[in-house]
Amino acid sequence: MQIGSLIKFHRTKMKITQSQLAEGICSVPHLSKIEGNNKEGNVETIRLLLSRLEINVQDVEESEEQVQNLLKQLLHNIHYLEEAKARNTILELEEYNEIIPFTRHIYLYELYKLRYFLFINELENADSQIRWLHSQKQNISQHERYLLSYFSAIALILRGKYGEADEKLSSLIQEHTENNSFEGEIYYHLALVKGYLKQAEHAIYYGKNAMNFFKDQFNYKKIIYVQMSLAINYSQSKIYKEALKYYDHLIRNAGMLQLDDLLPQIYHNIGDLRHKMGDYSLALDFFKKSSQIIQKNTENYLLCLYNIAITEFRLEKWDDSKNSFTLLNEESSRMKVYHYQHYSSFYLLLLNNQKQKAMSFLEDKVVPFTRKIDEQKEFHHHFSKILTDYYVNEGKYEKAVKFIL
Repeated sequence: MQIGSLIKFHRTKMKITQSQLAEGICSVPHLSKIEGNNKEGNVETIRLLLSRLEINVQDVEESEEQVQNLLKQLLHNIHYLEEAKARNTILELEEYNEIIPFTRHIYLYELYKLRYFLFINELENADSQIRWLHSQKQNISQHERYLLSYFSAIALILRGKYGEADEKLSSLIQEHTENNSFEGEIYYHLALVKGYLKQAEHAIYYGKNAMNFFKDQFNYKKIIYVQMSLAINYSQSKIYKEALKYYDHLIRNAGMLQLDDLLPQIYHNIGDLRHKMGDYSLALDFFKKSSQIIQKNTENYLLCLYNIAITEFRLEKWDDSKNSFTLLNEESSRMKVYHYQHYSSFYLLLLNNQKQKAMSFLEDKVVPFTRKIDEQKEFHHHFSKILTDYYVNEGKYEKAVKFIL
């Protein structure tokens, strides 16, 4: 506790001068040094100053201990994905806003507030916290700087800056900080980043490390999210048997923990996996399961509609595919999500026996559009291959070469 700062705060709040406070207790220069935390007064001097300010030392000490307990509780709430409890803990901490700046927990409190903002996806507040904490970097401890780097990496992930996040997290793992209660969390976020960067083997390695930590902590919700990451990355690595095993666990565990909001993603991912395996009928079943419970008016909903339509197309269910692409076109137009509008327009031209017009649309609109957007890279490869194959079949090899990646 910075007792001098606390004395100065309450003296200023009560609008009394140093002379008034020090009278009969100590000299004004001595009080000035105490308030500046440059000199510790003896116990009796401090007791008399606090008494005159009507501050109960025992209450102050108990408040500091309560702040420490609430900070531990907040971190626990975030680790175990207890959003409602975390919100209540933050509100309880705010009741101590007046005392926290004079405790040894001041920077830890601001760091955990940053972590809370990231937890509830309030990125503007998180960015403000990061800027303030960086301005205080010379005052914070080595452990607090470690936390600032980690939480800043999470912010980068949420911003989609996976390369920068990878560098930060990889550096933190190499530091091997002793008694690091965040190590499992860092492995988890590193697994996510490696997955986004299409480094499936690394994602699986870090995911398994995270799993071991979360099992030791009986953190069942986090285990489910790691299982999701592992299933996706086994799928990307074409280790389909392992991926299916994890999806079986996910369906069972999500039901057991009543995490119904995860089921649309799980069903959709299984559909995607079955599609990669060539099991188009099974893929279609899972895509339809997902579409029935997924939140509408979202891009994930549009992706689900696209996958239903394209799977029906592969199964040569022409009427069904046409209906699905028509729905996708209408929904993407209404939501102004132009890439799905383009993709559905192309396939509708094909389904209406307008192949030449479809290929011109693909060449003039779709491929240039997908080329400019990193997030559409897989679609760009897909549509470029369609054009390449078309021009090869037409004997137009010079045109075909333009679209070979």
